[in-house]
Amino acid sequence: MTPFEYSPESPLQRALNRLDRLNWQMGGAFLWLSNACLLAMLALTTATMILRPMGLAAYWIWPWTMVFFIWLSFFGFFALYARLKDVRVDFLAERMGAAGMLVTRIVSDAATLIVTGVLLMQVPKVIATSTGIYDGATMPTGVELPRLALSLPLFISTALVALTAILDIAKLAAGMPENVTDHHPEI
Repeated sequence: MTPFEYSPESPLQRALNRLDRLNWQMGGAFLWLSNACLLAMLALTTATMILRPMGLAAYWIWPWTMVFFIWLSFFGFFALYARLKDVRVDFLAERMGAAGMLVTRIVSDAATLIVTGVLLMQVPKVIATSTGIYDGATMPTGVELPRLALSLPLFISTALVALTAILDIAKLAAGMPENVTDHHPEI
């Protein structure tokens, strides 16, 4: 059941469902960002394959391909989690009944908060060490991409994944079901 298929019963559930819908839609936006990064990577790689035999090669294509690969992975981190494409053990939990589903929901949210907490605690260290530029990733203004720009999508995705786990805990406390789906309706 997605947040779009759930019918909330109380004002708290309605508020949580609105947040859950927003979270689901942000997951879709991050999915689009990941796909845009993939498309950019493919376009740059295709340009390289076409231009090289003609004796043309842009030095900035390889660094930008790497930047888009990094961003693809980091934007995809939240998209996969929010859109329920992360690793799931529902097949095992369902065999244990409602108690199994409850236990895996709690354990999964707790594990997610631990992992995202560790990642977010590293943000100050990453910011402190991400000085300088990413060599060769030249922007249209002629300035090279700051190295910190590589990590920003990870920080954003990690914070959103943590908020998603907190939202699920709040939904559990309010008596709302966990999001589970085999398809992804876009509304």
